[in-house]
Amino acid sequence: MNKHKAWLVIPGILVVVIFYFFYRMDRNDAKALADFPVAYQKYDAAIFDFSKLIFASNLESASVTNDLERKADEALVELKTKASARISSLTKHDGELMSITHEIAAISGKELDILEAYKKAVVDKNADLDQLAKELADLTNKRQTDYARFRELAGLKD
Repeated sequence: MNKHKAWLVIPGILVVVIFYFFYRMDRNDAKALADFPVAYQKYDAAIFDFSKLIFASNLESASVTNDLERKADEALVELKTKASARISSLTKHDGELMSITHEIAAISGKELDILEAYKKAVVDKNADLDQLAKELADLTNKRQTDYARFRELAGLKD
């Protein structure tokens, strides 16, 4: 009789283990989809503050400029970290969501590079500021468009 009970308990344990496995995958997906927008908003605010100071053309003290640049760098690192999260196939549009988060992070890196180049060009007065400003605007627009697509795919409401 004990053998028969064992044969009943083993499938029950297996069902619990499988349920737990899928439950954890779903929780990890939900966390990844919640963490990315937070990191994005932090980066967006940091890059806005940094660009506002740079485009003011009266680069205040070097410490203020460097502090805002450091905050933007830190926010970019966090954004890239959150963009590297894996999303399981349990989530609708998983592949496209992962792809778009990587693209947003890459665009954000380019955007910060151009803003740093613009800062250097303002100080050195030896570059085409209009061209750099246009490139920055194009990248910012692309990043914001991609983020709107991410929100749509993730089912996030405005």
